[in-house]
Amino acid sequence: MIKTIQIKNFKSVVDLTLDLGAFNVFIGENGCGKTNILEAISFGAAASADKLDHEFLGSRGIRVTNPEFMFSAFTNGKIEKSIDITFNNVEGNYDYAIINDLKSPKKWIDSLKVLNLKSFFLENNKEALMNFKNSISESQDTKDIDEIIKKINSIKNETDKLDSNDPKKKLISSVFEDVDISNYVIYSPEQSILRKFEETNQIYPLGINGAGLFHYLKELILNKNNAKILNQIKENLLLLDWYEDFELPQNLMSNEYALKIKDRYLHESLKYFDQKSTNEGFLYLLFYFTLFISKDTPRFFALDNIDASLNPKLCMALTRNLAALAKKHKKQAIVTTHNPAILDGLNLKDDNQRLFVIRRNIYGHTVANRVEYKKERTMKLSEIWTSGFIGGLPDNF
Repeated sequence: MIKTIQIKNFKSVVDLTLDLGAFNVFIGENGCGKTNILEAISFGAAASADKLDHEFLGSRGIRVTNPEFMFSAFTNGKIEKSIDITFNNVEGNYDYAIINDLKSPKKWIDSLKVLNLKSFFLENNKEALMNFKNSISESQDTKDIDEIIKKINSIKNETDKLDSNDPKKKLISSVFEDVDISNYVIYSPEQSILRKFEETNQIYPLGINGAGLFHYLKELILNKNNAKILNQIKENLLLLDWYEDFELPQNLMSNEYALKIKDRYLHESLKYFDQKSTNEGFLYLLFYFTLFISKDTPRFFALDNIDASLNPKLCMALTRNLAALAKKHKKQAIVTTHNPAILDGLNLKDDNQRLFVIRRNIYGHTVANRVEYKKERTMKLSEIWTSGFIGGLPDNF
């Protein structure tokens, strides 16, 4: 599990450190930088996978724009050309310095990985290594990114020629053995996508907006080895008073994806309906529980605006369930919300559950303050938030 994340120079985030639990909730006013934090983490995850291309970033939930808008620009109009992300877990730190020459919007590169690789070929020549580092960080030439890519390819080609038992090859390979964050995704399910049942083409098993859900559920249902996973999803859906069960329609063709959903109040002759007819709350819960319970979904992910289309009391119960599922299935999640009821499902006495207020300071920088458990606190967290005691609310009206 990721213990700490430090983000520097990404959009509204100048320098921010987060100490995370297993289930983390972000609150704050619109435009304070909640989603920017999620995207910065995704940038680091993409760097860990060596997939900083335009298409990969977009498929992971990053709002990709021109490079000059991805860097922070708070000081004298000068743009620093490196986004620095550091992940820390029990095994150590994993650092990424993601750079762009501002003229190649689709060419991002992790310069630290280049430096680490290069150092093995410099045989600990610190002066040469420092000169190489300075040439990357100081040059304004538009050929920067292309030159660095060439250096990486050259190093990889040299590595491939080495014997598999060569100590140098093992050292170089170790540079790529990063913390397991490469599958990190920012999910933001949409009702229109959740109602569809075609297979997603980008991310398996669930796309960032919910694509692929019914295709994956069909896989679970048809494979008897997944009975335990499927039963857990069904049990959690009992948060909905009317829900009783779901199953596959009979005679479903191999390229068809649909569900029969059972409403316990309906007459026997009409007790089932499909995903096109069900309410959006059921679709969102089905997505969330599948995401948290499945062994095929990422271990570390984010959910932006988790409260969409849900009743306040249901939001409270959902938070309790998801926090428990994160612990049970060894998932680590960050969720953002604008619904105070989400907070009332948190148990801040459990250190695995954490609440952060995200805000902009007097300089406009995104900062985060953790709200910790206090024994003397008697008000609900929702009341504390809406009363203005912990911030995270607009103060200009």
